[in-house]
Amino acid sequence: MRELLLIDDASGDLKKAAAVAESLGFDKIHTRNSVPAASALLEEGLAGKTTLPDTIVLDLDLGVDSGFELLRKWHSTPRLSAIPILIWSVLDEHRELCELFNISSYVSKWEGMEVFREKLQQLIR
Repeated sequence: MRELLLIDDASGDLKKAAAVAESLGFDKIHTRNSVPAASALLEEGLAGKTTLPDTIVLDLDLGVDSGFELLRKWHSTPRLSAIPILIWSVLDEHRELCELFNISSYVSKWEGMEVFREKLQQLIR
């Protein structure tokens, strides 16, 4: 079973991304709209209360939250940093910041859902 954690504060983007993930064969898609909600799910996984996702899709601009908080946690926790992550953001300047975290999978929301699909598919191969 393949699980995805999808973090975005825009409900329309969550729905579109979840549909793409489902079409790529993800069996379970966890959608969260804030850093605290996503962190809680990951903490449960680290504690063995649930499984950790196989892949993470993260929007860095989450309104009052910053996706960078979650990215720092992912980067500093070995069990989490082993999980492939795709950054999906409307702000293209986040691309350069992702290089600091050694993240090669980045999609600007302006690139569209087909590019999102391609990047997610590359990540899960």
